[in-house]
Amino acid sequence: MSKPRIGYTTRNFTLDPMQLAIDLSIRMAGGVPVRLRPQKPRYDESIKGLIIGGGTDLFPALYKDSPKVDYQYDQARDDMEIKWLERTEAEALPVLGICRGAQLLNVSRGGTLHVDVSKVYENAKYPANIIARIFFRKAVNIECGSLLEKILKTQRIDVNSMHSQAIDEIGRGLTVSAKEDNGVVQAIEDPDREFFMGVQFHPEVLIYRACFRCVFMRLIEVAKKA
Repeated sequence: MSKPRIGYTTRNFTLDPMQLAIDLSIRMAGGVPVRLRPQKPRYDESIKGLIIGGGTDLFPALYKDSPKVDYQYDQARDDMEIKWLERTEAEALPVLGICRGAQLLNVSRGGTLHVDVSKVYENAKYPANIIARIFFRKAVNIECGSLLEKILKTQRIDVNSMHSQAIDEIGRGLTVSAKEDNGVVQAIEDPDREFFMGVQFHPEVLIYRACFRCVFMRLIEVAKKA
């Protein structure tokens, strides 16, 4: 069977380290990566799976909240990703949301976000320095029977932390599949879809561990059927 083309969304930056990590993750899992960015959204039918990557905060009006002062949002990217999500919903294509992407999956289903997770949960002040973020790890608890548990084959695992926002009210048709000890949502999924998952952590920079490579491998398996 030919390798499925997997679209992955990024900022407009020419070179983005996280973009390269997602690109590599797709290739290692047996897919063909297709970069999607506001300047080149590529709305073509050859793409059989979607990964919405991390980046800037979602524009708060999408979930009826107020914009932060002096913050540079990327509404062009928001619009592009929402259009892609509409297509995946219509065609039941596999979708993986990473960090910002997980938040967008939730918002697209009518859910909301915590604008500053440290003000809502105890012990939720994570490293702000990029170097510290790379090496920081925290434990998450995975729901028994969830797709995430079936993929990672564990109910507790250490993940990275590169976010300041988090999911609040859960969107339509979604369930929480992982949380931190303090209650911060770390993964959501649609149990009625074969693969519709959002993770608050970044599995693309954890692919040195086989279990995280399996997240991308499962997405590719489902994309081959599309």
